[in-house]
Amino acid sequence: MNAMTTTSLEERKNHILAHEEITANRLARRVLDKPVPPVWMILIPVFFVFHAWRIKQYGSGLKDFAENYLVSRRRALETACRLEGGEDLSEQADADGQAAVPAEARPHFEELMSLLTDHYRALLAVRGNSYAALVKAHYRSKSNYMLFCNRLNTIENRFNCALLPKIEGELEFDDLRAVVGRMEAGIIELRRQELDEIFS
Repeated sequence: MNAMTTTSLEERKNHILAHEEITANRLARRVLDKPVPPVWMILIPVFFVFHAWRIKQYGSGLKDFAENYLVSRRRALETACRLEGGEDLSEQADADGQAAVPAEARPHFEELMSLLTDHYRALLAVRGNSYAALVKAHYRSKSNYMLFCNRLNTIENRFNCALLPKIEGELEFDDLRAVVGRMEAGIIELRRQELDEIFS
């Protein structure tokens, strides 16, 4: 593989990753509530300091949410790049980190990783100077890309729902379901906007 092709592949990879990072940050803002202080709090400095601390926690939460959302996407993108580069990954039994996923959710995780990897490979195989250009070059029409997005939404939701019973922490099950519901609604809305922007 010559340097020009390698650079080309790297540029396409960067377009895809940048798109996923933007999506993750937008989704985080839809899922996490930004603290809004009561009017009286602004007038009393000591309480406003407390609000500033909550805003800092919110900012940290946004960053953590986005980073965690991107973990599987980065892994799938790396796998796609290596496959496009001609590597044989058949010997890597745990390339996608299946061992860390609870057994009940593993089939959904494997399906998600397979779909993402195939999607990224398809985008890496075409030419384009932006994520939108790569999508247009591969999917060719709004309806084709919409079919992919709908399938991705369905698989992501199945995976998230399969994980719910295994999540331990301070939140009640109903609260966790509400968060997953907000994630699902948020990503559907973001992907609809993306469809309109790419195929306008």
